[in-house]
Amino acid sequence: MQMTYNTERLLLNVLHPNDADKVLTFYENNREHFEPWEPERDVNFYTLPYQRLSLSIEYNLMQQSKLLRYWIFLRDDPHTIIGSVNFYNIVRGSYYTCQLGYKFDQDYLGHGYAYESTKTAMELLFSDYQIHRIEANIMPSNARSIHLIQKLNFFYEGLAKESININNSWEDHFRYAFINTDFRN
Repeated sequence: MQMTYNTERLLLNVLHPNDADKVLTFYENNREHFEPWEPERDVNFYTLPYQRLSLSIEYNLMQQSKLLRYWIFLRDDPHTIIGSVNFYNIVRGSYYTCQLGYKFDQDYLGHGYAYESTKTAMELLFSDYQIHRIEANIMPSNARSIHLIQKLNFFYEGLAKESININNSWEDHFRYAFINTDFRN
């Protein structure tokens, strides 16, 4: 697993619990932007101890190859998080599959950063984790996310009715998938 990776414009970093202040600032700055698309947060979510513990748990899961999360920074501003790309529910055995999640700061949308970082993170995932299939679930009203996933060549599989609880309401989600045709187990 690579801890840091550079693209033309971005840095993709695995963060240490000591970076929790950066993560907390990222979430606080985008609270209203993220909340319509995510499950209800724990009451302690917007605290430094919560984010420190979360980074610690994520790091341990990455060491076990059960999760991969890169925090995204601009190369010319390596101290401010502009987004995150993560692969979770990594399953081996007969599946070699995972789920994709991402979020980007509202002030950095529309510049291609989500595409650039997610495409790169997918390449790293295929190389380091040997994954065959990535799934993504997107609310039908999230047009930006649908556009991104289609640009990344995910294909539409169907509608999962009332599949994820978002802010105490069971929401429908479009299901998309990407198949790694270079996969070898």
